Amino acid sequence: MLTFIAALPTDLRAAFEFRNESWFDDEVYEALRDTGHALCIADTDDSDTPNLVSTCSWGYLRLRREDYTDEALQTWLTAIRSQPWEEAFVFFKHEDEGAAPRLAMRMLEAFQELDANVI
Repeated sequence: MLTFIAALPTDLRAAFEFRNESWFDDEVYEALRDTGHALCIADTDDSDTPNLVSTCSWGYLRLRREDYTDEALQTWLTAIRSQPWEEAFVFFKHEDEGAAPRLAMRMLEAFQELDANVI
């Protein structure tokens, strides 16, 4: 992994999504921190969601379940806001039913509501 990371252009931001739990360890997190790259957090129906680990100033999440309740979106929003990230990229699963834009709008609305209550 370090050889691959070293080959990346220094001005490139990259997010790494690992699908085997053996990658979720301190050595990998430190390598990502040292190079300013993100650990991609993927929430899927097929596996347990890894812990949110901040490895750089931004986060990258793939919310891949078929549907999310308002409570689940609020849980994700709270988790995202608890990170020291300056920005977060959150992507919902694209599928034939077209739920991703609806889910993104619901999360954005929840984020705006939360922000309005903070002010």
